[in-house]
Amino acid sequence: MTPPEVWAQRQINTQPDTPGWRVRVVPNKYPALENRGAWTDRHEGIYEAWNGLGVHEVIIESPDHWVNVGQISEARFGDILRAYRDRLRDLQRDGRWAYLLLYKNQGSLAGATLEHIHSQLVALPVVPKEAIDELSGAKKHHELTGRCIYCDMIQAELGHGERLVLASESFVALCPFAPRFAYETWILPKNHQAAFVESSEPEILALANALRDVLSRHNRALDNPPFNYFIHSTPVHEPASASFHWHMEILPQLARAAGFEWSSGSHMNSVAPEVAARLLRDVAL
Repeated sequence: MTPPEVWAQRQINTQPDTPGWRVRVVPNKYPALENRGAWTDRHEGIYEAWNGLGVHEVIIESPDHWVNVGQISEARFGDILRAYRDRLRDLQRDGRWAYLLLYKNQGSLAGATLEHIHSQLVALPVVPKEAIDELSGAKKHHELTGRCIYCDMIQAELGHGERLVLASESFVALCPFAPRFAYETWILPKNHQAAFVESSEPEILALANALRDVLSRHNRALDNPPFNYFIHSTPVHEPASASFHWHMEILPQLARAAGFEWSSGSHMNSVAPEVAARLLRDVAL
């Protein structure tokens, strides 16, 4: 009942759109953007608008009906992350796309309209505002200090450990200093790497371990919360950056934004990141 697949991890000698797949990518049946025509803009007085050119795909993460991705195996996480990386690599070959955004919504309170575990991938002809803000902030820090702000963040958190959730040989997970959401957790590679698509097979396996660990901790500590996660990486056509460091942000949705947040642009969060990290560290898995 899905559109024809555009990519899949399959058993040998199985045909597209038949059983035998582990992870499968299809166009979104109700896309926010459509891959047809050229990117155009129009002006109406002081207003400017663009047409909805882009790609909007669904990454179906298992043929089995799981509803909580934190409960699947580490091997399955590896399959999913490999699919993310390989599909991003395919799309970045198209010169029309400036930014590739990969995200997951799990649970209706996080915006999911389907239970079955899945993620979404959007290719955009422009770099979105949130990414521009992160990139410009990181560039400014690098110009002032000669260092990557994310590398500085990792070293600081490894040094005192108060906001650290876990650390492996290749990745750290931490609760950021000024989180927007209670129990917000970031996963970052320890070594400086600007683009997620450059991840090697050992790095994919290490990330699978870290991501499964963090989501399992969230599930146990917070009773299977709805959440969003997304990967922020460098724009498609930019060279390797000394200032930006790709990372994954995981945002449990335990409370809704209300009038203060919408009117001020600031988030109220009653759980200090040090408290959140300690709870996540200490939870029994």
